[in-house]
Amino acid sequence: MRAGDELMVKKAAVVSAMVAGAVLGAGGWTAAGHSGSPEASGRTAARAGHPQGLVVSRVNLKVRSKPTLYSGVVALLRPQQHVLLNCEKRGGWVEGNPQWYRLQGVNGWVSARYVHNLQPVRAC
Repeated sequence: MRAGDELMVKKAAVVSAMVAGAVLGAGGWTAAGHSGSPEASGRTAARAGHPQGLVVSRVNLKVRSKPTLYSGVVALLRPQQHVLLNCEKRGGWVEGNPQWYRLQGVNGWVSARYVHNLQPVRAC
């Protein structure tokens, strides 16, 4: 592996860890499940004012810098990971779905095709 490639892998790992912390919070959801009861986590998300989403892809989901498949990847989310959604807007079509969600606490977007919103999401 070249030095530049190794740096990119390390950077992706750091960004992914930052996304997990910012999106999920210190006591929030983890990739394998969650800490605490769903009810408690739901109250935390509701107090924060941001709806939760569940990653429903079978593989890691790319978080993109803009709501299009052609923009850069800024992080990855794991299948079944819970995230906080800031807002939604129309963007590039992904398997028949043009809606994208902006993640809370991260400057990134995910396709609504692969994230199920657990509460209504406001428009951006």
